[in-house]
Amino acid sequence: MNKLYFIKILVFILFFNACNIKNKTSKDTNLQTIESPYLGQKPPGLIPKPFAPGIVTTDGWEVSGVFTPDLKEFYFIREGEKEGQQEIVVIQYENNQWKDSVISSRVGTPFISPDGKTMHLSKRYKERTKDGKWSEIKKLDYPFKDLPIMRLTASAKGTYFFDEFKSDFTGDIRYSRFVNGKYEEPKLLNSKINSGKSFHPFIAPDESYLIFDGKRDGGYGNSDIYICFKQQDGSWGEPINMGDKINTDAWEALACVTPDGKYFFFNRSMGSKDKDYENVDIFWVSTKVIENLKPKIDLTSYEIAYSSKDLDNRDIFLTNIESKSKIKIINHVGADGYPAWSPDGKRIAFYAKYDGNKTWSIHTMNSDGSNRQRLTHAENKWDSSPTWSPDGSKIVFSREYKEKEGNWQTEIWIMNSDGSQLNQIESLRGGGPHFTSDGRLLFHSEFENKKSEISIVDIDGGNITQLTSNETEDWHPEISPDGSKIVFMSNRDGNYEIYVMNIDGSNQKRLTFNNVDDWNPSWSPDGSKIIFSSSNKDNFFDIYMMNKDSSSVRKIIDNGSQASWAKVHH
Repeated sequence: MNKLYFIKILVFILFFNACNIKNKTSKDTNLQTIESPYLGQKPPGLIPKPFAPGIVTTDGWEVSGVFTPDLKEFYFIREGEKEGQQEIVVIQYENNQWKDSVISSRVGTPFISPDGKTMHLSKRYKERTKDGKWSEIKKLDYPFKDLPIMRLTASAKGTYFFDEFKSDFTGDIRYSRFVNGKYEEPKLLNSKINSGKSFHPFIAPDESYLIFDGKRDGGYGNSDIYICFKQQDGSWGEPINMGDKINTDAWEALACVTPDGKYFFFNRSMGSKDKDYENVDIFWVSTKVIENLKPKIDLTSYEIAYSSKDLDNRDIFLTNIESKSKIKIINHVGADGYPAWSPDGKRIAFYAKYDGNKTWSIHTMNSDGSNRQRLTHAENKWDSSPTWSPDGSKIVFSREYKEKEGNWQTEIWIMNSDGSQLNQIESLRGGGPHFTSDGRLLFHSEFENKKSEISIVDIDGGNITQLTSNETEDWHPEISPDGSKIVFMSNRDGNYEIYVMNIDGSNQKRLTFNNVDDWNPSWSPDGSKIIFSSSNKDNFFDIYMMNKDSSSVRKIIDNGSQASWAKVHH
């Protein structure tokens, strides 16, 4: 065995077996006042660069950098003042400045869970307390307590992925799901991943990809970083070497992605060739390097986006008009819904729920589910029903929340499609906004007597025209592609049904006649058909399609709702 490789493994054995868990007296250093995230560093592009030179990266030894979800705490391991000593350091944003403190001698390899509530330290861990601090170190119980774990990471679902270091200096990666209130017996990943030297796994929060490192045939000579993408059938694809921008003939390992999904962190040995750990640095690079490696999916025929309950989650799927094939493009813990296609069909806006469904936030992503971006962050507010402006530059959405007095407020907000310049259209009360082709807004306007009417208004909230007038609820209007018709839902005849009217509100006509509720109509790109959701006996929804005159109604999707039809081929 290569002598340097043997030394490397031996060093890691010493690391995860460290037993000195007593917190040390903090060694505080006040850093410059920096109000931007990532310690005020200029973000990298597609070429990796050292992270925070002089603050984190030095001429010494630093590894395993991880941020908390709010990006206000950065944890990493560095050399201590005494020879052979390693310590866990936090750089924390407090009182408008970043401050670094030594929190303990090294115990395991730090990783922060996606919800920010747990700091995993190999087979030990800490929990976030009510006062925002960390608990004392605890040990994982069965089935992990006797396993030689170097690094453990967790998905948003709570599934653990970890390496198992073996006495013959090889390693395998295992996973363990949290099922019925307890962790199942760990299982080996497939032989494509576990080739004998697979270490330090990082699992994406949505479990869509797995990153790990190891020395393999066809690599660059030392430990390289690899990525596997989850396939549509749930299996793992072939490990992909992340290429010569990430990997060199030096040691690269311990990769992770920032909680916002924007940056990829990893470690590289920068010392002389005969001293493997003389100077290990933390590097970062844009996560576009991951997107560029992701296998491309042909989405040409997938024109309908919808929300569907999958196990304990509500995820977003794509299907074609024949509904013979579907693709899940989100694998995220919680509820995602109300997908809305961008005008060019390349992006989808949607909402996702947080904090036990107390907070709903608007997101965007590519139509294949990549490049997920959270755009709104208002706590205890329900942001939903996003819609794109005709040129794709802006997104309008509805916001609901309960005031301290217990009264519900319904508002319309507008922002740029990247989340910037977020503003309320203050004169409007209501929801379900939808842009017209000339840049005006359709929406259901709320009135003091609790009824909702379909109205049309200028984007600044002026020149409002009420199109319907009933003592019941008219919701979720969508204009036809030719701009002449509006389809909407109403309970004016008892339960919710689908209706259509002219753009000026005339000739209102009922299209569905069911004894269950019909919701969320959406036009086909040519305006000849309409899809909608209809409740079923299991208190879920199915998606139906009909001609615009209500003929030829047929079910196209089981267990689906909130469907949106792309208005262009993408």
